[in-house]
Amino acid sequence: MIKRLLEAAQSSLQDAKLNSLSNESRFDLAYKAIMQLANAALQAKGYRVLTSVPGHHQLMIQALPLTVGLDTTTVILLDQLRKQRNAIDYSGDIVSDALTSDVITQAEVLLKLVQKSVIQI
Repeated sequence: MIKRLLEAAQSSLQDAKLNSLSNESRFDLAYKAIMQLANAALQAKGYRVLTSVPGHHQLMIQALPLTVGLDTTTVILLDQLRKQRNAIDYSGDIVSDALTSDVITQAEVLLKLVQKSVIQI
């Protein structure tokens, strides 16, 4: 399961880098990669979240300091991206090039951190 989540995150991230897609789609794909990685990190530590329960995205982000040692500043940034994703999904907000670049960068950093952490387990 962890391996599949890592592979799915890599695929989502790769697709997020396609300039032929809209910024909204690229943002969504990079955010999806972040969630897949956070889920993989949790499962690697023996935990699961109920995806049917509201707040599971926030919980997975908040667990990253415990699962992969993510610093507080980055957790706050990822939570801001989570809130931005909700705004995009529910209000149709436009995604800027800068925001698209930010979420892709955060997904790339988290991918490396999760891969390193999972290998150590």
